[in-house]
This record gives sequence, structure tokens and C-alpha cells, in this order.
Amino acid sequence: MANKKWKKKIDDFMFDHENVKNAVEIIKSMLACVVAAAIYAFGYRCFILNTDPHLRLVSGGMSGFSQTIVQLFELFGVLEPEKITTWQPIFNYLLNIPMFIIGWKYIGKRFSILTLFTVLLISLFTTFMPQSILDLFKSIQNDLLPRALFAGICTGIATVIAFKNCSSTGGLDVVSLAVANKKSTSIGKYLVIFNGIVLIGYTLTSYLYFMKNPLPNPLPNGAENPDGAENPALVLFLFSAIYLFTNALVNDFLNSRYRKAQIQIITTNENISNILIANFPHGCTIMNGKGAFSKENRFIIYMVVSSSEVQKVVQLVQVVDPHAFVNVTTLNQVYGRFYIEPFK
Repeated sequence: MANKKWKKKIDDFMFDHENVKNAVEIIKSMLACVVAAAIYAFGYRCFILNTDPHLRLVSGGMSGFSQTIVQLFELFGVLEPEKITTWQPIFNYLLNIPMFIIGWKYIGKRFSILTLFTVLLISLFTTFMPQSILDLFKSIQNDLLPRALFAGICTGIATVIAFKNCSSTGGLDVVSLAVANKKSTSIGKYLVIFNGIVLIGYTLTSYLYFMKNPLPNPLPNGAENPDGAENPALVLFLFSAIYLFTNALVNDFLNSRYRKAQIQIITTNENISNILIANFPHGCTIMNGKGAFSKENRFIIYMVVSSSEVQKVVQLVQVVDPHAFVNVTTLNQVYGRFYIEPFK
């Protein structure tokens, strides 16, 4: 009870002091960017990036594109494989500058600035990741499946944390978010399409690299490499695809921004509809009904809301009419005008 009183006092104070509220929101978003960047860099550096090309998976988006560029330099002998942890973050940050412009124009200014800040942190954390952290996962470097799964979970969680705080981890996330905002649908499928193109491009360059630099004998894991061993590019392609699908699934599972639900309210209080409209940026439809047992007249109210708004709607209805019957149905998609709060 005391917590609710303090929360109300804080909310009232923030309502009366708009500048303080905005400053707190910015600080909160920046802290979230630091957390998201740390988690993303951890998953990327520990489980994706590897100084040995034979154990290197590929990420999606601009991270994967920057890996492709480094791989081309390695193919032509310009860079040594060990230099990828230095040059990949640099290329990744440079390639995200056009993404910053797209975000500024089509999504929001604060979103773009925070995204650029997050990408900078990801690049720094990736470059200066302590060796002690990398050594903790040294034993699974030859196990591509757990690496792909852990990387997808970490980077997916980091992406959702960034999205929920008016930011992103950069790259094609910005493009897919711009498309998803326009079509008001899940971003996972757009990530799969865009990242699939990057994956194919990297696999082609990787295949050529291994044609020029065949597998050593013995292999990095100490096993013997028989003559005529297959090019590992297709194997790396398979596990990189598993990583990308894991990342997309985590994004769609945790990101409730584009998930919607239909709420059906059966009540005797018609005024609930006015209260709902006053508190949520959505319309609703009222139908007349009659109870089969009581034979009393009822109002049936239909409303579509974002998944993150469901609990607030139900709580509000229960306060206004404790006897109301509420039914919630998850929706795959809606067509027509549906309001989604834009990024700033």
C-alpha cells in the first residue's frame, strides 16, 4: 500500500515537471542502451566472432555485412584472420551511419541518436572484450550448435531491450523496424529475409576463402583432417542460419509492440466504452445482447489493443464493473487503422 502511495506521488511530480520527466526517460533509455550493448557484444564476441575462420559463424545485418567485407580482405591477403576483432567493429559502425539516417527520417530523432550510441558501445565492447570472459567459453568453441543458440538468445534479448527503450542494436533492425512500423506487423520475418541475403553473401566469400585456404591438418579441435576434406563454408552456413532463426524467434516472442489482442467485455455498464476510449488510443464497438440464463440486457464491447495494454484494460474494467465478463483473444494480424505509439 505504501509503495502505491509513493508511486502516485512520483507520477504526480513527473506530471507537473515535464522537463524532469523527459530527463529521467533519457537517462533510463541510455542505461538500457548500455545493458543492451553489453549483452549483444557478449553474445556476438563469445559465440559468433572467432579469429579462426573455420570456427566463425556469421551474424545478420550490418554486423554480418562487415564480416563479409573483412572476409574479402582476408581472401585477398590484405588482412590476417586475427585482425577481425579490430576491423569488424570499425566497419560495423561505419556501415550503420546510413541506418542512422534512415532511422532519423522514418522512425524518430531520439531513436536514431540512441541507436548510434548503442552501436558505438557494441563496437567498443566487442573490440575490448576481456580475454578472461572469452576463456570461460573456450571449451565450446568447436560446438557450433550451442554457440548458435546462445548467440541467438543473447542478441535477441539485447535487441528487445533496446526496442523497448526507444533504441535498437542498429543495422537492418532499423530498416525492418521502419517497414514494420508502416505495415504494423511482426519484424521477425523481415529480419529473416534481410539477414538471409547477408548470410548467402558471406557464405559465397567464405567458400572462396576455404578453396584458397583449405582446412589445416590437424583440425583446430585436434582431430585429423583426411585428404579431400569438404569445404566447411556450408556447415558454417547451416549453423549461422540456426543463429539467425533463433534471434528472430526471440525477437518475436519477447517483443510485444506488434502483437495484438481482442478484448470482449460483457457488462451492464455502457459507460465503460467511454472510459476505455479516454484511457487508450483505440476505438471500440458496442453490441446489444441478452443473458441466456438471466434474460437481462447486456452490452458487448469489442476492442483491439496491443498485447502490452491487455492487463491495463482488464484492470480498468474490473475497477469500473467488478461483475463484467472479460474475454481476451490473441490476434495474428488486423487490417485497417490501428494506432501504435511511434518512436520519438
